[in-house]
Amino acid sequence: MRYAKIVFLGLFIVSALGFQSRKASNFKLTDLDGNTVELQELLKKGPVLLDFWATWCKPCIKAFPELEALHQKYKKRGLQVVGVNEDTHMKPKQLRAFLKKMKATFLILLDKNNAVMQRWQVQVLPTTFLIAQDGRILMKQVGYSSNAVKKMEAEIEKYLKQMKP
Repeated sequence: MRYAKIVFLGLFIVSALGFQSRKASNFKLTDLDGNTVELQELLKKGPVLLDFWATWCKPCIKAFPELEALHQKYKKRGLQVVGVNEDTHMKPKQLRAFLKKMKATFLILLDKNNAVMQRWQVQVLPTTFLIAQDGRILMKQVGYSSNAVKKMEAEIEKYLKQMKP
């Protein structure tokens, strides 16, 4: 059993490190109003914290207040928090009601056929990526924990300090 945990941890670390410094794969998705949003266009405005989530995912729901806090804290410094919803059965009206209840104000995009999730090799929800303005993936976080959010915030701070004003 211990050996299996060590192997799993090793694979997780290799997977996470393998994503660092890779370029983010561009995509076009629609927002809740039906507008097309392209990752490349978002990156022209600043770095992106991209979170893959679903309404049925309890860890995703736990992460929402912290994602909203990051959105509020860093939006004036150029960070864009973007949620990619993986609920293939939900309509925008239902998602709006959910987001209102969660008090989430950051951008939500719809991955109706899970194509972006598959292309980005997301196997666990939530999975969050910090993407530099040049498209490099700076960090990948699989799952949720408050410690992971603190690490993510440290990476956001580090990156924002490096950006030119």
